[in-house]
Amino acid sequence: MKKLILILAATLLNCVYLFAQDKPEPFNKWEIGLNGGVSSFSGEYNMLKNNSFTPSTGWNSKGEFGFGATLKKNFTHVFAIELGYNNNTLIGSSNGTSSGDFKSLANEYDLNTVWNLNNLLSKNKFDRKFYLYAKLGLGATHVKNVTGPNSGDKNLEIPTIPLGTGVSVRVNQNVRFNVGTQWSWVNSDRLDGHSTVSNPGNTKPGAVTPQIYGTKLYTYAGISIRLGKKKKHAPEVEMPRAIAKQEPKPEPKPEPKPAAIEKPAVLGTIYKVYFAFDKWKLNEKSSADLDKLAKDLIENPSVKVSIKSHTDSWGPASYNMKLSEKRGKAVIDYLVAKGISSSRVDAQAYGETMPVNKCTDGVPCSKAEHALNRRTETIIIE
Repeated sequence: MKKLILILAATLLNCVYLFAQDKPEPFNKWEIGLNGGVSSFSGEYNMLKNNSFTPSTGWNSKGEFGFGATLKKNFTHVFAIELGYNNNTLIGSSNGTSSGDFKSLANEYDLNTVWNLNNLLSKNKFDRKFYLYAKLGLGATHVKNVTGPNSGDKNLEIPTIPLGTGVSVRVNQNVRFNVGTQWSWVNSDRLDGHSTVSNPGNTKPGAVTPQIYGTKLYTYAGISIRLGKKKKHAPEVEMPRAIAKQEPKPEPKPEPKPAAIEKPAVLGTIYKVYFAFDKWKLNEKSSADLDKLAKDLIENPSVKVSIKSHTDSWGPASYNMKLSEKRGKAVIDYLVAKGISSSRVDAQAYGETMPVNKCTDGVPCSKAEHALNRRTETIIIE
């Protein structure tokens, strides 16, 4: 068993080292949570004999209310470390034996690694609205038997091995709703209020006592709240290039001014194209507007077009910058398909840096307000 504990501890430390290096693209945030649910005693396992173990003919366990709290640090959109606490009452009755009923109180303290399974298996890592997660860690459980053969015992049992899974749903930018289940293997056969007597049937040769792990099942639902603000990426500023010093040239003789050339009437015309959340595909309305733009460009071959693409503030800044580039490319491809030379197109991507309203990171906004920022503006220029 000691080897198993050392292997688990080494694995956890290695995972922490590897994934903590992936800084801080998500926006490192602390997260606190509360939950409530149902706990039950799920049986025992003899670690030395590698088989299930139940006293006599076993117990009938009953579900009982439990509650818990968590403190989590998100290192990336894949990996987090969580301090967890849960308070569970375990109640059961003997099944055809004279051992009596049992009631145990278990206060569990865990240090867990938490994995976002959707992002772990996906190429694109971002703050998803819905994702599956898994937990694995080490901990300790304080056990008190209220009723049972060993009533009154108080023990801090180390180690406890928690393993959990669940679903997290984003209510808004900072609030999550979580539903999950956690199995906890506790190094104690007193979760059901009895102590196992050593005998050849349950004790490995050479061992003094059997090594029995009681299993606790806790199914819960709760909310978690993220603290702090999303880190903003400073926009990249292009440094001015040094201008080579030139010798003064003699002033040319003035030439007669050419006749004024009338500028095309379409200069300055703006067409706005809007996109769905996390999409860059053009819809029918956008295609119709771009058809008008293509017509103006064909009828005025001397003008060019400037394309400026934007996103809303949801998701990491680097992901939004790439998304705005895809939206700009979709517009360019459409115009080229209509016969417009790519040399007449100047495209720029701004990501989430230039919203048309207040909807920046951390500012509550409606879906309609966010939708106004998912746009590409096309402007006819000289």
